[in-house]
Amino acid sequence: YTMFSKELENKCSGEISVPAENLSLRLQVSSTICSILKRRVNEFELEYASDCNSSTSCNPFGDAVGYLPQVMSLNTIQCSKEGQRLRFLMEFPNSSDVGYYRSFNPETTFVAEGSWDWKKNRLCVAACRILNTHDSLDNSSVEDCSIRLTLRFPAIWSIRASTSMSGQIWSNRALNDTGYFGRILFQSTDNEVLKVPGLKYEYTEMEKVRNMSCLQKKPLRNSLEKYPDGFSQEMNFGISVKISGGKIAWGHALPIAVDDQISPLSESFISWSSSSTTSSVESNISSSKPLNISYKISFRPYYYLKLGGLESLFNISSSWERRVAIYAEGIYDSETGVLCMVGCRDAGLKYQKSSNNSMDCEISIRLQFPPLNAMTKGGFIRGRITSLRNKSDSLYFEPLFVSATSYYRILERRSIWRMDLELLMVLISKTLACIFVVFQLLYVKKHRDVLPFISLLMLVILTLGHMNLLVLNFEALFFQNEYPHSVLLRSGGWLEVHEVIVRVVTMVAFLLHCRLLQHSLSRRMRDNSLKALWTAEKKALFLTVPVYLAGALIALFVNWRTSKTGIMAQSFLYNNHQHSLWGNLRSYAGLILDGFLLPQILLNIFHNSRENALSRFFYIGLTVVRLVPHAYDIYRAQNYVQEFDGLYIYADPAADIYSTGWDVAILFVGLLFAAIIHFQQQFGGRCLLPRRFRELEVYEKIPEASEE
Repeated sequence: YTMFSKELENKCSGEISVPAENLSLRLQVSSTICSILKRRVNEFELEYASDCNSSTSCNPFGDAVGYLPQVMSLNTIQCSKEGQRLRFLMEFPNSSDVGYYRSFNPETTFVAEGSWDWKKNRLCVAACRILNTHDSLDNSSVEDCSIRLTLRFPAIWSIRASTSMSGQIWSNRALNDTGYFGRILFQSTDNEVLKVPGLKYEYTEMEKVRNMSCLQKKPLRNSLEKYPDGFSQEMNFGISVKISGGKIAWGHALPIAVDDQISPLSESFISWSSSSTTSSVESNISSSKPLNISYKISFRPYYYLKLGGLESLFNISSSWERRVAIYAEGIYDSETGVLCMVGCRDAGLKYQKSSNNSMDCEISIRLQFPPLNAMTKGGFIRGRITSLRNKSDSLYFEPLFVSATSYYRILERRSIWRMDLELLMVLISKTLACIFVVFQLLYVKKHRDVLPFISLLMLVILTLGHMNLLVLNFEALFFQNEYPHSVLLRSGGWLEVHEVIVRVVTMVAFLLHCRLLQHSLSRRMRDNSLKALWTAEKKALFLTVPVYLAGALIALFVNWRTSKTGIMAQSFLYNNHQHSLWGNLRSYAGLILDGFLLPQILLNIFHNSRENALSRFFYIGLTVVRLVPHAYDIYRAQNYVQEFDGLYIYADPAADIYSTGWDVAILFVGLLFAAIIHFQQQFGGRCLLPRRFRELEVYEKIPEASEE
């Protein structure tokens, strides 16, 4: 560390004095600046001075790059043994290149090293440019170390300043020197809530909140209804947003502070020391009085097509798609479940200039929590986010209708119970499928003359259906980290045991169907007198294959249509995997499997067969195995909230088509097919056709008897 001595004051003496309200948190003795920066994604938004008139005077790279950087990242490359000094890269990528996999560009990168200043609670950094990088890095050099940076951890948060890290960058050069640039402020983009002693939240907009209409109109209270407590985990919820035109955004809402306590409910809540504020928060959990509360509501808008070009949901014109964050504070009444807040958002100015106008705080937020006893009925948090500005104002946006699902602990227990039930139902259904095929094998062993009258196409569909399930199971094995339920269920070994058992049972069912197919095919191949059966089989094939192909083309069209119009945004919260091309075709394959009796029905009609080719246990049992998931899906849709719909084990939309309308239709058609098979085996293959079609017979030509 050649650039630093013990006199840090001289290195960062050019820093603008920090106001009292922006005091910095003090690191604990057991913590190091290296440990904090190395375990985080250190990305920052840049704010340029209000007198920044040209990109040349503001840009730290002058005319060398063709853009004014909007973001900066700090990537640690080395730490000292004591962990209080470090070396890192300061990268200023183009906005559109933000991400983990961008390439290294030395022309927009500074090499820096810094040390923690215990007196002023800041990281003091000196940075240098990388020069002569045009031809090769072998000829490059690190020069011009006149760049300075300071980084702090603000001790006081507010609705207008809720950032875990902030600081400033400046040049020590004179105004007219080459390499000079104006002072740049920055703040972290992730806004993690830091669990550090001394962190406080200051409410600044409460007077405006008390004058809002949502507090003046109190809903009627039912004494039997209880609403979530302000300190409970129910205040952390997922959120879905739409406007009158149906455009969708999604995200989550995390409490920052409840009364004077920093909330530990955030998923990004990190600790630097062993001290904890959780106990003090839990001591107030029974509070029923109206509470001051602050939130970070973060969601990503889906950009939609509109006449005249693309516009975002919040009228933000930006060269890179980013998450929209609204910081809000207000009052929550646990007796009525009403949350009333004032919100502030980044105004989305082109160059993020530092001024009081960079925040739009004319936002009203009203949310109504459902009673706790409404969770079993799929109760949702509902409300509106509205702009208080005039429609002519450039920062005005249309009213946003909010539908949210809280992460209720009781609901989690119910969902875990549901998943345990689904684990059992999957094992039972797979086992029953094997048993019913065994019944059919025993049946044809006893009645070998019926083997040729079993539809080969039906057996092929059943066999391939189990192969599809095997593919799904192995796909879940290799890509299980992509699915949300892997996080919730991987705490124990029961799910892994279940997956192994399901694969084994599915493999057994697959082999049993292959055996049945082999028996039927070999018997028909050996008997040359069954030409009429082959003809009937071909007719059934020529009729069913176009129907299946037409359905596949419809699935392709639906996938193309949805991907073109981009209307699947809302479904992203729940069944995003189902709406890919492969997912649609795979679900359609499940629909074909639901109607597995169709080829047998057609074979019976074309051959006018009266043979009892299928055991009642086989066709009725497999029909029940295929239909019960659809009946269960109807029950599940009515009794479980959609937040956990991505956690499918039984009746998985990745393996079939599930919705209330489709479920009812499939139940009806499946029972109808089973009834038709029953009547065909009792009264003939054409028993349900009009009388004039029943008498049509197909006769084989046989040679005339000779005199011999």
